[in-house]
Formats: sequence, structure tokens, C-alpha cells
Amino acid sequence: MKIITVASAKGGVGKSTFCYGVGKLLASKGKNILLVDMDIGVRSLDILLGVSEKTVYNWGDVINGNCDYRKAVIQGDRGLYLLPAPFDFDDKYTPESFENMLKAFAKDFDYIFLDAPAGLESGFNLASKTADSCIIISTPDAISIRAASYAARNVRKAGISNVRLVVNKFNKKIHKAINVDEIIDTVGARFLGVIPESQGIYNSVEGRKIPYESKGNQALLRISRRITGENVPFRAKNL
Repeated sequence: MKIITVASAKGGVGKSTFCYGVGKLLASKGKNILLVDMDIGVRSLDILLGVSEKTVYNWGDVINGNCDYRKAVIQGDRGLYLLPAPFDFDDKYTPESFENMLKAFAKDFDYIFLDAPAGLESGFNLASKTADSCIIISTPDAISIRAASYAARNVRKAGISNVRLVVNKFNKKIHKAINVDEIIDTVGARFLGVIPESQGIYNSVEGRKIPYESKGNQALLRISRRITGENVPFRAKNL
């Protein structure tokens, strides 16, 4: 089992959509994937997976002993599961209790993605102190790049050395003056891929499926293969 935090210090960069898209693609390849919503009080993954009406328990209930961990997990598509966030923070939600809770899932999942909230508060701290690695999401604008750099520094302080970068919502026409290498240098993380602006991915926020042949989905596919260790070359035409 690999635990991966998906983070940024800024909202609106597409962390949740990234988790959903990559998780769905890995599940389609036979992997068992658990998405953990870390945004306490403002969760969104249940909407993306279309399972809001099935949501009863959350990982806070598991830590507090209100339910068995199996009851808190909701199945979406085949091989793709969700562990929702609680609505309120509790002092019992410590890195130790959260990590012990995740250990119960070790035998059942190949990958666990922790969808960290914007900012560097409680949900971010739990995610960054529990994961094996981190994927930083940034959009190609100065504010987001600065936030990504800040997030990368903080996850390293938390003990994560394997930090990778995804540049999301890239538009060749609008961002033609943007140098991706400069973003990589500023953030200080290994490059994992670029995801172009895609209407299909935007539609997923409304609970609709991401079209398989869309450019955004194909970019997610390349990234998902790199996550599993495949040698997928970076090509300039994909940037």
C-alpha cells in the first residue's frame, strides 16, 4: 500500500478532481484505490464520485470508535472507494490516531490518496504527516506557483522527501509565455506531468464522467502510469 498526499496551499487548483481522475484510471487497471477526503467540513469527493446519498460515516467516526472502518468506506466505480471527511475537527484527530486508522486499510488497497484541503491547517497537517509521498498541484499562475512552493516546503518539513509536481489547467494559447521548467525550479519538486485545460474535466465537478478520449483524461492516464512506476516519456507536444 502506498499513501500519497495531494496538496497545494491554494484552493481551486484541481486537487479533488485530480484524485478522482487518477483514482478512477488506476481502478480501471485492476488496482484497489481509496480516496480519503481531508477537507474537514467542506468535503467534495462524494459529489465527484456521485455517492453523496450513501455517505453516513466518515474517518472521524472510525477514529472515535463510532463505527467499524468498513462501514465508513463507500464504493464508487469498481475498485474505487471513498472515505469521507468529518464535518468538524476533534482533538482526537492526531497524526498518530489518523495513521493508526489508515493501517486498517493496508491489506485492502494498493493506493490511498489523501485529498488535502487548501491552506496548511489541520487536514493538511494530518495528510502531510501520514503519507509516504506527495503530489503538489499548481496552476500556471504566479499566486498558485508560490502557494505550491510553500506547500512543498511544508510537506518536506513534515518528513516527506518524495515530492512531485503536476501543472494543472494549462492552456497553450493563454500560457504560451509560461516556462514549465521555471515552475519546476520554483516549486522544487520532481515533475510528474501537465494537465491541459479540459471541458471534460470541468464537467466532472458536476458529477459527470471524464470523457476517456479528452486531452485532460489522456494526461491523467500518462500521470497514473508514472505513479505506478512506468517509464512514460515527457513529450513537448503534450505541454
